[in-house]
Amino acid sequence: MKQIENQMTGAAERDYRMDNLKCLLIFAVVFGHMLELFMGKNDSFKVIYLVIYSFHMPLFAFVSGVFARFSPEKIRNHLIYPYMVFQILYLLFANLVLEKEAEVQFTTPYWLLWYLFASIAWNLLLPLVQGNGWTWKKKAVALSAAFLAGILIGFDNKAGYYLSFSRIVEFFPYFLMGVYYREWEAQRKGERPHRRAGRPAILVFLGILLCALIYVVTENVDEIRYAWLYGSVSYDTGDYSWRFRLLSIGAALLWLVFFLAGIPIKRLPVLSHIGANTMSIYLLHGFLIKLMSKTRLFNEIEHDLFTGLLISACLVLILSWRPLVRLLSPLLRWEGSRSFLRRSPDGGGKRGLPCAGSARRMLETLVRHAAGRGSGRWGGGLRRRMDLKR
Repeated sequence: MKQIENQMTGAAERDYRMDNLKCLLIFAVVFGHMLELFMGKNDSFKVIYLVIYSFHMPLFAFVSGVFARFSPEKIRNHLIYPYMVFQILYLLFANLVLEKEAEVQFTTPYWLLWYLFASIAWNLLLPLVQGNGWTWKKKAVALSAAFLAGILIGFDNKAGYYLSFSRIVEFFPYFLMGVYYREWEAQRKGERPHRRAGRPAILVFLGILLCALIYVVTENVDEIRYAWLYGSVSYDTGDYSWRFRLLSIGAALLWLVFFLAGIPIKRLPVLSHIGANTMSIYLLHGFLIKLMSKTRLFNEIEHDLFTGLLISACLVLILSWRPLVRLLSPLLRWEGSRSFLRRSPDGGGKRGLPCAGSARRMLETLVRHAAGRGSGRWGGGLRRRMDLKR
């Protein structure tokens, strides 16, 4: 009975608005990566791609900040561990399946893993930007300084993909904003109920502004480069100005306010479940996207936007399937060996599948091969470097 009550309390306290927003954002991530297969084929695809990248990374950083709590154990088990696991798996996948020249290393995150690496850094910074002595005035100063640093980092040509330093700095303000937003929401809970009478008018006004933004992107689609929104290219390297980054900040904040005002706050069937299980989608979809690209699956349907949307939706649904998430949980997070081992009914020993131990042994084998102790493609191929840039 007590366990049921705890589950009901946890369900009541869960922020379904953030789950629903995460569902939208993870779909945008998958569909955005799907669109990379279409790049250069159609201007309309490029517009959609640029619009997606104008909000999905900043808003995901914001949501990560909302859920962030400084915990060394959580950072180790839920961030560092999956980063190391999937960095190895993606690099091996790139070398053996995609036939790229890769070297197993941990200082330059592979493709989409930069976000996991950045999340580690952001969570480690939490004690420096919050605490009992932090007034709202002090938080405003910290947030302004973070945005200023995000603009200034673009002048540093050395800050790029290595350690994801450029992206860590540029997207940290949104993470910090999420942290402060959670604290602000917690304070508002004890106040009088929020007035929602003006919300439709606000949504209409914000919608008009966003339509104007999309129009501007459409009119200048040939001049805007994808890399300007990645957060990993300096102004000199990308041949753009700090003014564009300032405009991109304004666009991201506009999207943020629009979604916070419009996203439902109640639990939605399927969608809220997907939003609560975005880690598996984020870490696994890249294998399938890259494999589709290599096998030229989209040769016949590269101009079919609906098919791309449908495949993206299917990937999101499948990769958030509860049995699959449960099966792959030893790779997604480290819970310790005890939680994966069951004792026999008589208490005289352990039985069941030691998933964590199996995952650890598998990784040890992969690292041993990657270090060059094997032969052929395992030995020599992994010692060659690979261009990890987008």
